[in-house]
Amino acid sequence: MDSEFSIPDKILHLKSIPIFQDLAVRELAAVATVTEEVNVESGQTVIKEGEAGNVMYLILEGEVIVLKAQQDNTDHEIELAHIKAGDYFGEMSLFEDAPRSATIRTVKDSRFMVLQKNEFSEIIREYPQITMHICRAFCQRIRELHVKIDSYEK
Repeated sequence: MDSEFSIPDKILHLKSIPIFQDLAVRELAAVATVTEEVNVESGQTVIKEGEAGNVMYLILEGEVIVLKAQQDNTDHEIELAHIKAGDYFGEMSLFEDAPRSATIRTVKDSRFMVLQKNEFSEIIREYPQITMHICRAFCQRIRELHVKIDSYEK
């Protein structure tokens, strides 16, 4: 994968991700300055269901699959979604101290911007309006899940 992105490049990527798209440039810059880049090869587990988490991932390149363990004590997993570049996962860990709710595995070689909970907490103290934008994105994801659930029930 290419070399590390500059802060302006990170800002442009953040602006294209729904959870951050409505933020002002100074807010995006605050987030961009505390993110780190991580490269993960295809087939690797990024997040394991049930483990503690304190990191959100923003997909710059690549693709991941979201998997949920079946409740029948087997090793079978249910595929919930594919997430591609321009999207994100692990965001709930920034707001709660609960175990990870799903496993995330790379489908392709991937590059992520990683946002740690501690750094995020510092940023929202200075820019509290960021939480409002993120809450809107959470609400949108919940609505999408409701639509999926409704389609399964019919």
